[in-house]
Amino acid sequence: MTGVLFTTADVIEANPGLVVALALALGPAAVLGILAVMMRLAGASRRPIVFIAGLMAPIVVVFIVGQLVMAKVPQAVPAAAGGLAVEDGRFADREAVFGADIPQGMVRDARDALPGILDGAEAAEAGVTLSGETVLVAQFPDAGQARRAAAAYHQGFDLRGTSGSESEGWKATRMQGDFIEMLLAGRNLFVWSGLTPEAAAARRAVSRLPEAVAPEPAEPLFPVLQPLEVLFSSVVMKILGLLIMVAIYTAWFFTGATWVSSAGPESGVPVLSSPELADRLLAINDLPVSFTVSPGRTSREFFADWRYADAAWLDLARARKLRKTFRIRMELDEASKAVRATDYTSEIDLSAGFDGSSLAWKAAVGIVFFQREQEKVFGLQLDGDGEGKKPLSYTYRFDLNEMKAPIIAVVTRSGWTWRPTLIPWGSRVAGSAPASRQT
Repeated sequence: MTGVLFTTADVIEANPGLVVALALALGPAAVLGILAVMMRLAGASRRPIVFIAGLMAPIVVVFIVGQLVMAKVPQAVPAAAGGLAVEDGRFADREAVFGADIPQGMVRDARDALPGILDGAEAAEAGVTLSGETVLVAQFPDAGQARRAAAAYHQGFDLRGTSGSESEGWKATRMQGDFIEMLLAGRNLFVWSGLTPEAAAARRAVSRLPEAVAPEPAEPLFPVLQPLEVLFSSVVMKILGLLIMVAIYTAWFFTGATWVSSAGPESGVPVLSSPELADRLLAINDLPVSFTVSPGRTSREFFADWRYADAAWLDLARARKLRKTFRIRMELDEASKAVRATDYTSEIDLSAGFDGSSLAWKAAVGIVFFQREQEKVFGLQLDGDGEGKKPLSYTYRFDLNEMKAPIIAVVTRSGWTWRPTLIPWGSRVAGSAPASRQT
């Protein structure tokens, strides 16, 4: 293939996986960029973007490198080069193409039977054996048309479980439940089918393809990366690579999640004792904030609660009750001078009407990096006694930064470290068993 020039379109057509790799790299980067702008406007830290990018990077890098290793140089096949001998629209050496066990009367022109797939074929014939195996052979003016016909066949017959490669051919299951092997060789398309994978393979083995259409070994597009393919060709190296990926993800998930939301003590401030910090945390209740801080079951346990949606109302068809809360459980670690915090969220949505009633409950525990929401519900509001009250709409809002910022400020200005955790640390909280984890 040396000395032959290819366009970018040729490379993409021969290696569609490179397009997927490019989309996988640029798509998430664009989304994370938009989220970073939104978080900056909201005054939130952009550390979560780094954390998410760290989780996605190994997958993206491995996939891109894998596609680069598998990328092949497009095979330059002149329009009229190669191909099978054709006489009067029929293949000349039928025994070599279809096999000696297929009677000549069982070979028919296939162009009218597969419109949209074999359009433009110079010759296209299908043969059937007495046991039900089939052979489809089509020859086109150029390799591009043969490639498009293969794609149309794949879509038209809803091929599933596809495996293989362009150089060696593909294996798949058709929508009717039988099995096929497909081969693109220059400007020729071959499809062998059977009721079992073995029958399809045996049917292919009967065809004696001439050298004119035999697939040439594809050259790698990036030869410098081929040692990686050799390195990871063994099962042992694949398993080792998978274990390394799992180890990297586990380490980054737990350490990165904590790093994202951690805040160290302010410089130059004295380090207070646990009782002094506890007094400062409870003193937040004297500030004009929308949440409360309360002590827990032990002297080192505290809770910050923001109930940002608690309403009952009647809409046009149903009576509804909504309750949403956000809780931060804080555990004071005197030894490390750190406040370990775990986030809890819960939501209950109860409704009843003529068509029945429903109850939806959700809960989560972990680390919430960024959350801001506002919603308005319309209908007749109900007070604690079930009586209607004005106005006819109810709006609730929640901004996680407004809740955490005062607490973190108290902790860091007391010489302590704010250290979020994915799971509760220390003593367990009664009734707080999580339904899921939210990070």
